[in-house]
Amino acid sequence: MKTIIAMFVFLGSVFASELPEEFDRLLYDKGEKVFENKCMECHQKSMPIPLLMKNFIEENNKLLNLKAPTGNEISFRLKQQIGSRDDMEFHLHQTEDFLKDYLYNPDLSKTICLEGVIRHFEVMPSMKGKISEEEISEVNHFLYFLEGFNGVNKFYHDETKF
Repeated sequence: MKTIIAMFVFLGSVFASELPEEFDRLLYDKGEKVFENKCMECHQKSMPIPLLMKNFIEENNKLLNLKAPTGNEISFRLKQQIGSRDDMEFHLHQTEDFLKDYLYNPDLSKTICLEGVIRHFEVMPSMKGKISEEEISEVNHFLYFLEGFNGVNKFYHDETKF
C-alpha cells in the first residue's frame, strides 16, 4: 500500500513539474465555475472534435442541435486566431482582451469560429452588465487551458495532469 501511495505522489510531482508557470489551478477552477454559471446556458463545455465535425459537416447541426460553439471549440480558436503564441503570458492577455471586447460588443465580423460552424448560430447577446471584467479574466484562463493546440497546451482534456 505504501508503494502505491508513493507512486501516486511521485507521478503527481512529475506531472506538476510539466505545468507551465502561467497555469493557475485556482484561477482555472474559478473560470470553470463562471463558465458553468454564465455561459453554459448556450455553450456546452466540451465535446469530442470528431463528434462536432460530424454534427456540423455531415448533419448540419441536426445531430446535437447546439445553440452556440462549445468551450473547447472557442478555446482552440482563441489560441489559433488571436495574437501571438510565442509568449504564453502575453497571449493570455491578448485572448482576455479579445473576450472582453467580444462579450461586451459581440459582432459577427469579430468571430473566430469557422464559417461552417458559426453559420448555425445567431450572434450572441451582449454580456455587458452580466459578467464582470474579473469573471472574464477567470473564464479566459479556463478556456485557454481547456483545449490543446500546436504543442503549447499538452494537457488537452486530461485534467489529471493538473
